[in-house]
Amino acid sequence: MYSHTKVLFVLQGLASLVQVSKQQGTCAVLYAQCGGEGWTGATCCETGSSCYVTNSYYSQCLPASEVSTLTSGSSGATTTAATSVSSYTGPADYTTTDATATVASHAQSAYPSVDASSCGDWTLVDNVCCPLYCSNQNESSSCDSTCTGECITPPSEDCMSGTMWGETFHVNSSEEWHYSRSTHFGETSGGACGFGLYGLCTNTNTSEAWVAETLGDTCEAFCLAYPSLCQDPTAVNLTMRGNFAAPNGDYYTQFWPNLPGELDNYLSCGECFQLIHTKDDGTDYAVGEEGYTDPILLEIVDSCPCDANPKWCCGSGADHCGEVSDFTYGCPIPEDSHHMDLSDVAMGRLQGNGSLTDGVIPIRYQRVPCPKPGNVYLWLQVGAGPYYFALSPVNTNGPGSVISFEVLGSGDSEWLALERNSDYTSSRPQERYGAWVMPQGSGPVNPPIAVRLTSPTGEQIVNMDAITSFTAPANADANYYYIDMGVQFAEN
Repeated sequence: MYSHTKVLFVLQGLASLVQVSKQQGTCAVLYAQCGGEGWTGATCCETGSSCYVTNSYYSQCLPASEVSTLTSGSSGATTTAATSVSSYTGPADYTTTDATATVASHAQSAYPSVDASSCGDWTLVDNVCCPLYCSNQNESSSCDSTCTGECITPPSEDCMSGTMWGETFHVNSSEEWHYSRSTHFGETSGGACGFGLYGLCTNTNTSEAWVAETLGDTCEAFCLAYPSLCQDPTAVNLTMRGNFAAPNGDYYTQFWPNLPGELDNYLSCGECFQLIHTKDDGTDYAVGEEGYTDPILLEIVDSCPCDANPKWCCGSGADHCGEVSDFTYGCPIPEDSHHMDLSDVAMGRLQGNGSLTDGVIPIRYQRVPCPKPGNVYLWLQVGAGPYYFALSPVNTNGPGSVISFEVLGSGDSEWLALERNSDYTSSRPQERYGAWVMPQGSGPVNPPIAVRLTSPTGEQIVNMDAITSFTAPANADANYYYIDMGVQFAEN
């Protein structure tokens, strides 16, 4: 019988087993890579194991008996095997790729029919809610009796899940820079991603006394309980904690053809970006020049839906941004860019010393591998039990986002895939909530509960004893109880 002594196994980046495989000279060892697009190492496996094709990019040497089970009656590219914890005999550390990340490519389904009343003051277009504004007023965010032109809506695609950004499975340090602009929306623990106080809180220092004034005492207990979640990365010497953003809703909510699900199947929650405050013409301030501020790092924790913010968040050529027409790249923003609505802390750092004088500033941004200090944590939200719980993984490195969240309860032999919270109106996909919940009708899932998270890279991290109780310890804030996974993603 499996002992519930805490067992952590880190599913290391592909590089470690790639190297092992290449060193063999002939056939790859158990659990090493043995094939995939661009693979130049061994394509056979040592005696007792077989090369299992997970997808077109990755094949792995698995025990022959396991491969036989996996391939019985279906193709390797679409099958996920459930492994009984009690019978697991593999190594503590190994690499695998979740087959659910590579389902057969498919298009997003049409949005289901809904009543127009679901849009409130907005307009139903192709079964999604879109804003209505005045055609000849390029600063309008509504259409009323003062409009002397026509009442129009942006294309319905601007109000849906984005399909134009492409699937990004890996992020490197030389990603393309984009020009855009930023507004700010205050400080909140209620972002769409469901991160709670994570992302909002930062350890303040003497050179940023204004940050402490901005946040008040909201974060004092949180940062005391979870210091690594309030610590800036030391490797890059840039601020990150307290810096967060809400991008266009069609960037926050996306559809990826190779992920499971028919609608809204990818959220950009946790992705990291570097931002620079530029001059109005898009050029950089020189260090020491009046107006110069240090670049910042931030992560995505919220959405800026087109329907609720048509002035800035409907995309290039669709938003009504006339008030910044003097920005070279501000109105319209370039077609391959999205707007960034910032926390007050992030905006205060980019304008300098907490200034929020300018409501809109020109920026350029670059997506970067996330350098968050410490381990991945899970926010276990209040009201959890064997038949329902809501969890949010935070502080995730690599691409920053999570594409699969699975749990294995005490006595269970199959991993249960959680779903993004479906408690949102289908006509407002850009408002989808990011927490992961149990599928309807599933359960019970009893502690201790193992957790397996999958990054877009295919890397997985597992803690076989992650959730030992649904009740927060007496010394923890039950409203903001974060569980240390003990591990972190390594692959970018």
